[in-house]
Amino acid sequence: MRVLWLVMLCLLLAACGGSGSNGAGDDGNVLTPEPVAGTARVTITTMGPAGGSVLNAAQFTLRLPAGVSLPTSTGSNLLPDGVLVPAVSGSYTGASFLQPAGAGSGALLLVNIANPGGVTVGPLATLTCQVAAGVVPTADAFTLENFSARDANGAVIPGITARVTLQTQ
Repeated sequence: MRVLWLVMLCLLLAACGGSGSNGAGDDGNVLTPEPVAGTARVTITTMGPAGGSVLNAAQFTLRLPAGVSLPTSTGSNLLPDGVLVPAVSGSYTGASFLQPAGAGSGALLLVNIANPGGVTVGPLATLTCQVAAGVVPTADAFTLENFSARDANGAVIPGITARVTLQTQ
């Protein structure tokens, strides 16, 4: 019986531990990760009155939200190659800054996309942006305005519209 009491006493003492911190751990504080910069991919998609609608060119302005930026080519206001990528092979893309980013607002871009053979409505292009640390953009924060779809003769095609979707990393 003495041995049983001794074993139980040893187990009780072994189970008791100190509650103080020894310098390791978080002392009960929740650790919050630091915000980091990221990447956002903005996809521009067209929609038309009929699924087979064809356009040869599109032009629009795109305002980026504050905290979202794009690289520029050295010595110009044009986007470098690879930042604006057409969705359809054989298409030509180009974008220039109409207005740089300001306090509380993002840059304003003029975007041109053309395909001599024409493309059906659907994905048009993808724009890769840098997102500042702590900024969480939404698709609604990117403003697409003055969208104009054109045919092979340069005439406006009515009924074709565009929308923006967003994927962040």
